[in-house]
Amino acid sequence: MSNFHCAAPWRGLHINPRGDVKTCCAGNPNMLGNLNTQNIEQILNGNLLKEIRSNIAQGTPHEYCSNCVKAERFGADSERQWHNNVNPNFDYSTAGDQYHWPVIVDVRWNTTCNLSCNYCGEFCSSKWASIKNIPFKSGTRPYYEQVCDFLEQHYEHIHEVALVGGEPLLLPENERLLDVIPSDAIVTLITNMSVDLDKNKIFKKLSNRRKVGWSMSFDNVGERFEYVRHGANWDQLQYNLSLIKDLMANQGHWGGIHAVYNIYSATRICELREFAEQTRTTVLWQNLFQPNYLDPFLHGSKVADAASKEIEKFYLTGWATPAERQFFDQAIDNYSKVTAAKPRIENAFVQHLSAIETQYHPDKAGEFSRLWPELSHLYDT
Repeated sequence: MSNFHCAAPWRGLHINPRGDVKTCCAGNPNMLGNLNTQNIEQILNGNLLKEIRSNIAQGTPHEYCSNCVKAERFGADSERQWHNNVNPNFDYSTAGDQYHWPVIVDVRWNTTCNLSCNYCGEFCSSKWASIKNIPFKSGTRPYYEQVCDFLEQHYEHIHEVALVGGEPLLLPENERLLDVIPSDAIVTLITNMSVDLDKNKIFKKLSNRRKVGWSMSFDNVGERFEYVRHGANWDQLQYNLSLIKDLMANQGHWGGIHAVYNIYSATRICELREFAEQTRTTVLWQNLFQPNYLDPFLHGSKVADAASKEIEKFYLTGWATPAERQFFDQAIDNYSKVTAAKPRIENAFVQHLSAIETQYHPDKAGEFSRLWPELSHLYDT
């Protein structure tokens, strides 16, 4: 890939709950440094980032950029495109090898979450950590003040702040974060839509801002939604959506459904899109990166056939946007190349469902085969 440019290594900031620092969420490897042992300026001007900047200034992707390269080849949106849209006139010829300032900020304080979703785990959800009896480090991180001071120092440059969790509406640190960024900065958040918004302090702060983008994370409806996202309530989601739609209509907010294309959603596209049409809500699809046993392309020809027919059925509705056409055309092409199921993947999926229905959420016993009869051959209990 030639002419590969991205402003993130100079103007992005991503911090995960462990204190690992990157310049964007998609960056690979997982970290450039850690705030528990290094200061933020030291990390952002380290040798690896200088090497990445050198590559990108010449229009060549670094290994660090591999996730965006893959996403764009599939026709999906990438972090690189997001950063470049926010920095449209960035001059790579004079950018240099030093960090500039944070324009896009993505700080994830910890993994506090009220759900234990089927495709999540203890490293991303405190609920899962509790279920598995794994210690969860709650409370304010020791580098909290350092990060807030750094952001206040570069206050005038901050254009957009992404709130991610866990569940960002449950992180009290985000209350202070919203106070130290410009009032006209864009705030985007990914939410599971399962928090009681009427009682939520962060939601109240967001309601008083005008530039807020909502990424509502779910990919199924009704009973299937509640099965995949354990602890969630479909009625609560619909009520929350009505509050957010009101902000979109009257406060200038925007957003839509952020759906992950996986084994649970691949044969139920039409249900989600019907709900989106009824509520006049847009849908952005994204491929699942992990775990691989939830990847529908790895489950053999029977799943490929069922998922391809669902896409064809979806096309007949007339609801598909150009972006969805591009996304699902690529999916159909991928399905056409599927042959036999991979035993390793099949076995991992059976183990996954067995753990869900017998160990972690026994109230869901037998529900997968009832709710997804077209996939029941994958899990014969």
